[in-house]
Amino acid sequence: MEGKGSGGMAMVCACDSVTGNDEGLWHRGRLLSLSGFLQLSLCLIPLTAAEPEQPETSRPPEVITLYEPGRLGGHGASLHRVTITGTARNTDGKPLKDADIYVASRGWITPGDFEQLRGHTRSDANGHYELKDVQLFVINNRDPHSRPDESDFIVFGTKENYGLTWHPARNYRPAARPEKIDGRDRNSHAARNAFYQNEPIVIDLQFDAPAKLRGVITDKQGHPLANAKVQLGHVDRSLTPTPNRTGFCRYLKQENPYLKQIDSFLNFSVVPSSVRETYTDAQGRYEFTQLRRDTSYAANIDPGLEFAPWQFTLMTADQSRTSPDTVATGYDGELNHQFTSPRDVTVHVVQSDSGRPLSNVLVTAHHIGEVLRSGIQARTDSQGNAQLRLIPDEYKLVAEPNPDQPFLYLSQQYFVPKREASGGKDTPNVTMKLNPAAIVKLKAINAKTGAPIPGVRFNYETYDAGEQTPVSTQTVYVDYPFTNAAGEIQAFMEPGMRRFVVTEPFSLAQAEGSRSERVKLTAGQVTEVTVKLTPADFLPTHLVASEIQPRKNSLYAPEIQKKWHIQSELLRLTPLRITTRKASIYRGSVDTDNLLKDLRALDPYEVPDIKALLNRYYSGETAWNKQVLTAHGTLKHEARYTNTDSKPPHYFNLSGQPLPSITSMTDGWKTIHHQSMSNQARINPIRKGKIHFHVESPYDICDWPSLRNRIPAPPNSKKPEADIRREGQRIFYSGESEKTVYRRVLDEETGFIFETFHGSPSHQFEQVKLSFAPKTLANGLILPGMHINWKTYQGKLQHLDATLIEKAEILSPVPVDAFSIALPAGVEVVDS
Repeated sequence: MEGKGSGGMAMVCACDSVTGNDEGLWHRGRLLSLSGFLQLSLCLIPLTAAEPEQPETSRPPEVITLYEPGRLGGHGASLHRVTITGTARNTDGKPLKDADIYVASRGWITPGDFEQLRGHTRSDANGHYELKDVQLFVINNRDPHSRPDESDFIVFGTKENYGLTWHPARNYRPAARPEKIDGRDRNSHAARNAFYQNEPIVIDLQFDAPAKLRGVITDKQGHPLANAKVQLGHVDRSLTPTPNRTGFCRYLKQENPYLKQIDSFLNFSVVPSSVRETYTDAQGRYEFTQLRRDTSYAANIDPGLEFAPWQFTLMTADQSRTSPDTVATGYDGELNHQFTSPRDVTVHVVQSDSGRPLSNVLVTAHHIGEVLRSGIQARTDSQGNAQLRLIPDEYKLVAEPNPDQPFLYLSQQYFVPKREASGGKDTPNVTMKLNPAAIVKLKAINAKTGAPIPGVRFNYETYDAGEQTPVSTQTVYVDYPFTNAAGEIQAFMEPGMRRFVVTEPFSLAQAEGSRSERVKLTAGQVTEVTVKLTPADFLPTHLVASEIQPRKNSLYAPEIQKKWHIQSELLRLTPLRITTRKASIYRGSVDTDNLLKDLRALDPYEVPDIKALLNRYYSGETAWNKQVLTAHGTLKHEARYTNTDSKPPHYFNLSGQPLPSITSMTDGWKTIHHQSMSNQARINPIRKGKIHFHVESPYDICDWPSLRNRIPAPPNSKKPEADIRREGQRIFYSGESEKTVYRRVLDEETGFIFETFHGSPSHQFEQVKLSFAPKTLANGLILPGMHINWKTYQGKLQHLDATLIEKAEILSPVPVDAFSIALPAGVEVVDS
């Protein structure tokens, strides 16, 4: 056993000679948290109370499988039952009674919702403790030869009148100790020092006197700031819409001798909050009394949303040189801080020509420096006044008129002055004058009949540039409007010379008369522009062009092909929003053969109990996440939520409203993708058909073949051979060759496709699409109530998606923000 340590150094028994790791698995830069794209869902196993008198019947299993191999970032995961014992002593070697002892466990890859605190107990009169039957989190690595199954765990403790302490992180491997360890192996240090299965795990803790910290938080006028949050080791991310925090905590007096790296306590969130977090009182005072000496902490002081938080590194040690981002306070320190308080600022918005106030205008102050979290946005009242709360500095003020107000977007610079030394309560004010917009009424009509043409979208060209820009109904953001049932669009635009060009649908964009003459738009005046189009003749429902004819050599009758094409055109042209619940399984162990048999045996006109079926043929957890999909032509918008029926939302805006975990949209030319966890937005052009982020839409769950999208068949090609039979209202098409097997089932009256199956026995490939419960919307569009599809290769599942449609609505009119993404404050935009 090691002798006495100094400065809070932890002690370990003779078993230390067989523990450790040199791979740095607890190093912050190498740990992964899978709470974003993988959307892992873990049924939390309750942590063990770890009392010695625990009855035999209540002992947890020796091993619990959490993730099958391949389901956790390509690996598996399990819980392994162990018992950890040791002794708590002070620096004089005296045993400590009633010390709180904890153990936390994680892996080099850890699900974001895993409960890392695994056990808690107290030491007895002799300082002895036992964490009995705690369950350590073990990663079952894909290749155990290059990286064995392993758990990382850390034992730590607290005791009144002592500082927090911990033993350097250790490793546990649920296997027999190797008979021989090759010293030339770069992992030999880890292999030699790890705990192995059935070996006693004995870890002692040494408690030192505490480091203390106190201070007063005020504004620069000396007023105390009550209820300011002070955090150490585990701190808020101030500009991300997520409850996830970040941070670090490092002991400075020693390295981790078992892992050959710094002695860090990375998952500091498991430490009792009373040790690492507090709030100021009415006089702005705060105090910590149980910090560890000679330790560096990530620190955060946050007086509230209207202030800019201060994030820095705190060291409970003496240091000759400090910096603005590092503060050393010693063993008994005082740290005071003054924040700049915001000022009330009145923004007065008026019409530029008459000076009349404008109400309901959204005013936003964009700070030139740091991103502020509150007080930066308000709407004007009946007097045209918006009240903001701004820290003295430089801002860009933006005034956004409401969509029904015929005025132009305005941006101007403004400096909020500092308070006078006297501390007076004068309120700075600024006036913003909005110019009137030109009011444009665009109308698309049939040149032959004079009938209005709905569903037409326009671009415009300026007098000095041939580049086309989408028409929007207002100047704040692009909303891609289409003509209504009367063939009309009203838009508020910048004055000047414009030419309007039809851009959608494609058939009308190529029609005669699709480009208007140049017209002059005048501020405050209405300009009417009528575009007379000469479209081709149409088949019934005015959706299928006459030149698009059914394929003569198709397996399917011309009437069926026309029904499919009409539905595909309705799907493309209908402004549609659907709310779904979706479950996805990637490379899981699913009995797809029996699943397919059961699905085929069900009534296809009813919604099946797909959740029960998946539970029957899939042993893992299935998360049904909410999705909201919106589409209109080439415009697609997807909002994906990670919360399920049993889990609350993960992400919120500053007003407390739930945010999607991922939001994506595309206009067919660019994709925008925002992830709430990182608060990062990426903008990517679509080049040569390459899409960086697939934006899901109703098109992904509807199987309607279009006559537009087909590869021309040779003129003399033969009609495919198939077995065709009827069963009630359904038609079954099936065929088989040496290389492929196919099957399609559809409704004879509507053409609705219930099943599409393609397989290749020689390649052990299978692709299946099944739709159930067709429902007809008001305009004749048919959607499924449930859709499921999967792919297998060499007998193994590649992916499976099951989607339940909870709500489908035709957007009339289309909301102006239907195809936009509201980016939270502090978002990082990456534009490629």
